[in-house]
Amino acid sequence: MPRTREKQTTHDPMPPVMATGAPERLLHRGSRGMDVERTYRYLQRFGYFPNPSLARRQPLWRPAVAFVPRNPQSFDENIQTAVQLFQQTHGLEPSGEVDEATLELMQRPRCGFPDMPVSGAGLATFVAQGNKWNRNDVSYAFANFTPDLSEQEIRDALRSAYDRWAAVTPLSFAEDVVSPDMRIGFFSGNHGDGSNNAFDGSSGVLAHCYYPPPNGGDLAGDCHFDEAESWSVALPVTGIDLPTVALHELGHGLGLAHSNVSSAVMYAYYGGARRDLTQDDIQGIQSIYGQRFRWGSLGGVVFDSAAGRNEDGRIEVFARGTDGALWQIWQTAPNNGWSGWNSMGGRIVGPHAVGRNADGRLEVFARGTDGALWQIWQTAPNNGWSGWSSMGGVVSDPVVASNADGRLEVFVKGTDNALWHIWQTAPNNGWSGWHSLGGSLASRVSVGRNQDGRLEVFVRGTDGALWNIWQTAPNSGWSGWNSMGGGIVGEPVASSNADGRLEVFVKGTDNALWHIWQTRPNNGWSGWAPLGGIIHDPCVGRNADGRLEVFVRGADNALWHIWQTAPNNGWSNWATLGGSIHERPSVVNNQDGRLEVFAKGDDGALWQTWQSRPNNGWT
Repeated sequence: MPRTREKQTTHDPMPPVMATGAPERLLHRGSRGMDVERTYRYLQRFGYFPNPSLARRQPLWRPAVAFVPRNPQSFDENIQTAVQLFQQTHGLEPSGEVDEATLELMQRPRCGFPDMPVSGAGLATFVAQGNKWNRNDVSYAFANFTPDLSEQEIRDALRSAYDRWAAVTPLSFAEDVVSPDMRIGFFSGNHGDGSNNAFDGSSGVLAHCYYPPPNGGDLAGDCHFDEAESWSVALPVTGIDLPTVALHELGHGLGLAHSNVSSAVMYAYYGGARRDLTQDDIQGIQSIYGQRFRWGSLGGVVFDSAAGRNEDGRIEVFARGTDGALWQIWQTAPNNGWSGWNSMGGRIVGPHAVGRNADGRLEVFARGTDGALWQIWQTAPNNGWSGWSSMGGVVSDPVVASNADGRLEVFVKGTDNALWHIWQTAPNNGWSGWHSLGGSLASRVSVGRNQDGRLEVFVRGTDGALWNIWQTAPNSGWSGWNSMGGGIVGEPVASSNADGRLEVFVKGTDNALWHIWQTRPNNGWSGWAPLGGIIHDPCVGRNADGRLEVFVRGADNALWHIWQTAPNNGWSNWATLGGSIHERPSVVNNQDGRLEVFAKGDDGALWQTWQSRPNNGWT
């Protein structure tokens, strides 16, 4: 890994004490010597005995044991009580002795922030420390970077950690170099925030992060990582996994203390890569901030909703009503509130498709009760609508896409199960006749557009594999059909990466999400790769920064999502957005880039949820 600067190893040394570090042998009541003092100093550092340095930085902190031992080298009842509380705090048998399990734990790398031990019965697994940020928008900035990793790798690791906390709380996080709430940096030794918080070299204390205000004073929320560690982001882990430690430390920066569940992110001791929040972590953070997700109802009783965006940026959603007519609802201003429902008439069957003409006018295509394709369009951008017009044919499952020159092209499944298409002869203009592209379709198609403008169509074939067909040149003729293999269920969904490479997502026969992608823009394809989950009805959107994000209906009927951690890059783990939905969701970007998802709820109404900021958490 290239190093951006030399590692700094000289800093003010930690003030000497009579015994430092963890004990090195088993101890019990009556033991004497330097290892007893190491035990006492260790427990004092992490919050179990009176500690003036901790008291100055942590106004809410109180020592678990009120009295220091009469002789720090003699294992008395005070040290025994502190050891019991330490064991209880970290999920060990509270023997009161430094037994093998306790000795092994004390010798492991850990977070440098103190525990908040609780005596007596009813010890919580997670511990909410008592302070929280008084708003939901929290900012951060980097004071410096470690030479172990590139700046982008460090930013991605912290961004991923912030995203995991944002996914389960109402919080959203943004980098702000001018006036950040939280400052992140890499330091060695005594780095200016008190001798108790001095770093101790490799494989000891890894990092610490201060609780929200007023704890920590001007350090509130700041996260410090020990420069002496060998930081890594690659899997399998070599050195210390930065994403794991960052996820843990940010939990402190949001108000969580340590958990006694050894599998939790907020467990004090490092045990290798642990990049996903556990239920204990989630319950802990939600006890402070509550749950993130609030769905908003747009009313109606709808089927097969589909969304588009007007030329001025306003989202407009179309759905089939219980009367078989097409209904619409729209934002009254970009990124804003909504109109009431309005009927557009017609008698339609099955899903419909929304396209946008080269001049910005929306156009909707649907199968009529006579089996033909029908269309209705805005008479001017952002304006009123024409009447319905038949385009003929006997069709199902229409999908619309825009050619490189702006001409709309509609793809349907014919009665012979082949792919048929019809296209505008000029942008914003009249239409060709119907033409067959052949094939044997077992699903609705999905259409992507290559970086060079060529349309490419994807469909599940009757053999259960994914098949594709593409324009041989932009705005031009078509190739023959090609099998991409795989074993898929339902219809595929395609989208473009930030660099122009197409990527296709499907439900596999194992009910997980699978994907396949172009290895270069306009070029060949990777093999299949799983993204896990138990899913139904995937749809895909693209964040303002170019990262793809996939939304599905989960086995619990909630909306779930998974996203690229960086544009054109790897993927997060699954996170729930809650709700209870009963059809394929649809996703569209607001004018400001925020994704917004629409889905039919339990009550038959259209419900929505949206990002609170572009590329960020959800409201």
